[in-house]
Amino acid sequence: MKFVFFDLETTGLKVEEDEVIEIGAIKVINWESVSTFKTLVKSSKTLSHFITNLTGITQEDLNKAQDKEDVKKAFSDFIEDAVLVAHNASFDKAFLENFFGKPVKNKVIDTLELARLMFPELQSHSLEKLISTFKIKSEKAHRAFNDALMLYEVFKKIVEEKKNFPKDDLGKLKRIIGDSRDFDFLFSDVDIDDLNLIELKSNETELTLPFKEVNANAEKKTYYIEGDIGKNASLIDKSNFTLIVFYSEDVKEQILSNFPKLKIFDATGLENFICLHRFFYYLQNPDRLPLDLRMDFAILTSYLIKTKDFLLKNAPNHILKNKVLKNLSVCNTKNCQFKDKCPLMEKLDLIKGSDVVLTKMPTFLFVYNLFLNLEFDSVIFFEAYRLPKVFYTDKVIYSENDIKMIAELDESLKENILTLFEDAENSSNSNILKLFEDDFLNTNMHEKAFNISKKERSITISEKEPNKIFSNVKNNSNHIYFLSNRLTYNGKNILEGFTSLKGEMLTKDNGTHKTLEIVPVYMHSPNVDEFFEEFLDSFESLSHIKPALFVFENKVQLKNMKMELAKKYSWIDEAIKNENKIATFASYEFPKIGEYKIIYLFKLPFNVASLSEDYAMLYAKNFVLDNINKKEKTVLVYFDGRFKDKRFLSKVNDLFLNIPIFVEKKVNLSNFVKKFLES
Repeated sequence: MKFVFFDLETTGLKVEEDEVIEIGAIKVINWESVSTFKTLVKSSKTLSHFITNLTGITQEDLNKAQDKEDVKKAFSDFIEDAVLVAHNASFDKAFLENFFGKPVKNKVIDTLELARLMFPELQSHSLEKLISTFKIKSEKAHRAFNDALMLYEVFKKIVEEKKNFPKDDLGKLKRIIGDSRDFDFLFSDVDIDDLNLIELKSNETELTLPFKEVNANAEKKTYYIEGDIGKNASLIDKSNFTLIVFYSEDVKEQILSNFPKLKIFDATGLENFICLHRFFYYLQNPDRLPLDLRMDFAILTSYLIKTKDFLLKNAPNHILKNKVLKNLSVCNTKNCQFKDKCPLMEKLDLIKGSDVVLTKMPTFLFVYNLFLNLEFDSVIFFEAYRLPKVFYTDKVIYSENDIKMIAELDESLKENILTLFEDAENSSNSNILKLFEDDFLNTNMHEKAFNISKKERSITISEKEPNKIFSNVKNNSNHIYFLSNRLTYNGKNILEGFTSLKGEMLTKDNGTHKTLEIVPVYMHSPNVDEFFEEFLDSFESLSHIKPALFVFENKVQLKNMKMELAKKYSWIDEAIKNENKIATFASYEFPKIGEYKIIYLFKLPFNVASLSEDYAMLYAKNFVLDNINKKEKTVLVYFDGRFKDKRFLSKVNDLFLNIPIFVEKKVNLSNFVKKFLES
């Protein structure tokens, strides 16, 4: 076969706006390198400092480069009818087609997905990481020709890995991929397998403690507790069989360290599993997979062949994001032929032997019906203030291909669902979606909300009624505890309004907080252009205060501010590179991070749909309490243009831990902070 391994350097990442500035390629025929191609390309755009720093290419280099039209003809002649090979090929192909001004008719192979197929267990498949993993002698990265040379070496290593697969397993992959990819170079000597099933293997260690039955006669109670996590951890010791739902890893670490004698089972990620019934169905019937999903299923199959990790306990991120997973992580135990061999059922049996079961909020909300079947004595929600935000933002999106893949759906129903993308307002849609919910989602315990996108041709599914979920939690346990630093705002129990569970309110002693809270009203709102320079100017007098936490509502602003501060302050640049907590940049979705001497809040969080504005303020208050230094002084600086509105101010008095200071002059900002820290 004839291959051309190529790489492009560009002025940026946007195909419509940016331009190719360098092409590097190597032509290989019958696994021998026969010729090379490398050139810079003159560009009409001014080269940014970022691209110069990344590639070493300067504006002066481009001014001397060949004209685009000359390079177009030369490279077109070079590639001929060869198979083109690139890493993350969709990016390079799009730029190459834009460069040529016409579609590329050559077959294209993507070494990113090929590496994922043959080495699915790796955490990263970036070209740099593969070069390091394969111990290939590397040249300077981010120069087109050097990257093309490295790509060829990586490609050879990927193809060599074929020797480590049994022939029948290669046959499985060949059968799944079918005509979706032209992989003759990989599978030409491989026969379609005879459909032997993948061997099942359990890596779990059996637990020995007896299962504690729930006392059916016990009085069922709900408690809302305000206070520090550490002061309320004793609840765990007083319960029998306990489910703990948390958000931040820091909470899990506290529990594990404080209760070493308890048998604790970590059920985080329980929503990520492979249903054997579904998996083996598609393994035997790959023709039922949409063509666009065959490669995804082949990569997942390769991972299971290599690891037997059907619970995805050690799965890398690309496996957890695999497009077919949402159709395979659905458990319907009715008439399941694999019930006695199912790793998920085995894990649930093991959970019953523990004292405490830990799981994260998204996992709980996704598969809570599995947990409730275990009938816990107590269910404890730590960081409970995050529950509404997680509930209303946690969504599953089913694309057109996802729906085509679902085997359980009657073909006529499947066709009806697909017609929703043509007429999203049809009055019969609710009946069609109800059948979809009943036949596939199997969620008769509570209702889902559906949003149909004609543009994206997808259905977004989210939870609809939190009260039904928490009512079921109450019915299947003796005690429920909702714990947070704060649960009330302006005198109202916000969580009680969310769960609809009446309960007893308990406030533990939170102590006094040594905080200085400042609102610089002399500055513009963070979403105004002038704010950026105003903040950099004001930060100069505060830059010595560490550790510092920068919290953003807008993630684009987070990225820009992070980049600018890193350029100006070496200690921030070093903190970012080393991922230490001297300087941390976070959004409000971030888990509990650490304890900081100064926290900058760039706009308060936006309100969550279906909830009052009070919830957004309660969320911000708890986020602050999670990350202040409770033993030492902490400075809190709030940037939000709404503070200049008296009506807004009247609503947010309960946001602050102490009486805030509204600063009207820049000089007063540093004076107040200095006086507070030195007092």
